[in-house]
Amino acid sequence: MLDRRQLLLAGAALAGGCAHDAMPDAEADAQFRDAVDRMGERSRRTRAFLLRRFDPRRLTAEGRVLYDAVLQGAEADAALSEWDWGQSGAPYPVTHRTGAWRRAAEMRDEDKPDISAREVARDTNRIAGHAARGVVAPDFVLDAAIPAIEAAAARVRASNNAEYEPLAEALEAQAVALQAQRAEAPHDAGVWRLPRGEAYYAQALQLQLGEAIDPRAAHARATERCRAIQAEADTLLRAQGLTRGDVGERLRALARDERYLYANSAAGKTQAVADMNAALARVRSLLGGVINVADVQAEVRLLPVAQEANGAQGRRQGTNYLVDLGNIRGRPKWTLPSVVHHELIPGHILQAPYERAADAPDLQVRYAGGYPEGWAIYAEQLADECGAFAGDPLARIGYLQWMLFRMARVVGDTGIHVMRWSREQAIAEMRALQGESIAFVSIEEDVTRFAAQPGVAAAQGLSALRIVDVREDTRRRVGAQFDLARFHTGILRFGPLSPPGLAQAARVAFP
Repeated sequence: MLDRRQLLLAGAALAGGCAHDAMPDAEADAQFRDAVDRMGERSRRTRAFLLRRFDPRRLTAEGRVLYDAVLQGAEADAALSEWDWGQSGAPYPVTHRTGAWRRAAEMRDEDKPDISAREVARDTNRIAGHAARGVVAPDFVLDAAIPAIEAAAARVRASNNAEYEPLAEALEAQAVALQAQRAEAPHDAGVWRLPRGEAYYAQALQLQLGEAIDPRAAHARATERCRAIQAEADTLLRAQGLTRGDVGERLRALARDERYLYANSAAGKTQAVADMNAALARVRSLLGGVINVADVQAEVRLLPVAQEANGAQGRRQGTNYLVDLGNIRGRPKWTLPSVVHHELIPGHILQAPYERAADAPDLQVRYAGGYPEGWAIYAEQLADECGAFAGDPLARIGYLQWMLFRMARVVGDTGIHVMRWSREQAIAEMRALQGESIAFVSIEEDVTRFAAQPGVAAAQGLSALRIVDVREDTRRRVGAQFDLARFHTGILRFGPLSPPGLAQAARVAFP
């Protein structure tokens, strides 16, 4: 139950000074930023109420960016808090991707073992409470969660630390609780089968994207985008002599062509890293008038063998990208240039300094969950538009397959949750669109993630599409005054932004 007095006092702080003749001023911007910083400490259902109490006319154009960036996400957060199941868009208390067990099993020095055990036990109680409401994870999600939690319990027991005995017991009890559910668990993948499930998904997607969107319209748009990409890929594949089967089948055939595979040796890995750095150097030379790359340090390096053996996968480290080539035979040469543009320039490595400099409020980051990947996906498209793959049709096929992977995730996520696709149909549809997965995650695992974390993957691809929308809307609005470098600086400097925040940032850049 909300404390009405506390709520009204908090609302008064935001609403203070909302005079009838409200005029924008920098002081109001600062007050609002401070209020948003403090708002993270309040309940999810309170935040949207407090935001609506504030008169945005008091904000300058720059201050309005933050208001627009957080409002629709906060509204989705508040709506989701009204459901008597799920939490922050995650429908099930425990999966292989969610739950207190994930951190508890790490046994961090700063965590107290008794608190970790209580948090795991609380989740176990929520599993039973959700089941009483008819909310049980699909069988294949449980099949992923149970062994992960059992392995976590075994790791805790292996520590031979008496302090962690209650935690080991709590983890074991949680695995037993999930095993008991497994026998009767449904196989349907989507949340549509749950109480008011389709509405829940719409709010979960809005929470991740930071903007209200019709999931069916999103599904249709992503499907249309996939068809357009496939048409381009079809032409390029035919030019390579690949004419038999659908696009997915031909992409699989190309991925097995020995001519385009690196040797599984130190020399092969060295060559792959050199080729990626060559792609990096090339894109730098193409982006001069499009985005500021002059001061951005970036390099591709090989992931250390010890981390590769430990399953670390590729990762960014400072201004470098450590590429995982443990399965180098599964990473054809033509797939790697697009990785460079996604991970380094003009992707994550370029965007990261802007994010650090912006020091965005936690809620702004929370309500732009799809933005970081969305920017990196957009960066791949930007590299293509600037000619990064010109004269290299195989690299462009790689780019198109990566884009099929990104958009197929939108199709699959929305497919299972609102189009009522089965797990099997989602896997088949995604495989037909993109061939085999070219990411570390398999298509099967991707679909399991969609079921456990509705809207997360879809928001990433949709964020990329919305960046393009905002760019083209701005171009039409300002005509000859439009400048790409100015546009990119204008949206990047505020840090992660939901689509409404992006649109306002563009208006600031081009008044």
